[in-house]
Amino acid sequence: MTGPSLTASIHAVLLKELRVLFLSPLATVFLAGCLMLGGLFFTLGVSLTGEASLRNMMPNLGAMLLFTLPLLTMRAYSEEERSGTLELLMTVPVGPLAILLGKWLASMVLCSVFLAFATSWGWLLAVWGDPDLGVLATSYLGLGLCCGAFSAVGLFASSLTRDQMVAGVLAVCFLLPSWLAGAARDLTPAAWQPVLDRLSFTEHLRGFARGVVDTADVLWFVAFTCVFLLFTWQSVESRRWR
Repeated sequence: MTGPSLTASIHAVLLKELRVLFLSPLATVFLAGCLMLGGLFFTLGVSLTGEASLRNMMPNLGAMLLFTLPLLTMRAYSEEERSGTLELLMTVPVGPLAILLGKWLASMVLCSVFLAFATSWGWLLAVWGDPDLGVLATSYLGLGLCCGAFSAVGLFASSLTRDQMVAGVLAVCFLLPSWLAGAARDLTPAAWQPVLDRLSFTEHLRGFARGVVDTADVLWFVAFTCVFLLFTWQSVESRRWR
């Protein structure tokens, strides 16, 4: 498949997925839930610490995305397979790669809408305090990378089953070890802490919350995303041989 054809196919799948998301209550529920919980974490973080920063709420926001993003991606493949439309997609000259990237980009568009609304927290900090704008920018960059990684995991889980709820639970289960690694680091011997830090997405988010764009943190999220997108592509591609 040539470059322009692949681009056109991705664009077609992207538009189709966005129509499905925004014409259903799913996008509204996702945005409302994330903004409500995020606003609660923001209020508690600022009121308890008095800091004009998102640093203290970043781990909580990461945990929130762990449980909410699978609800957004759980229908991506499972609903199409259950309704029989996935087979139809596979027979037209679109290809599994275009389908995968189109679905992932659709979830990223919705995550971008959430992050756009979430910039209101930064504006509030600027009005009532004196935040470091560079630190705020890196914080939102970290959240964007986290959204990309979690969306890839959700797509992989959705490609494994026809049941949407099972797909959502699977995605959470795939992400839980990384979250628990961060929660358990203070309870383990010091020799184990560097290993748990590398496995924990919350620890990688902390660097962005401090205003540090560490190449290792960026590569961790990018590699995490690419690995699960590859797993998803292989899972969908294997359907042709069943």
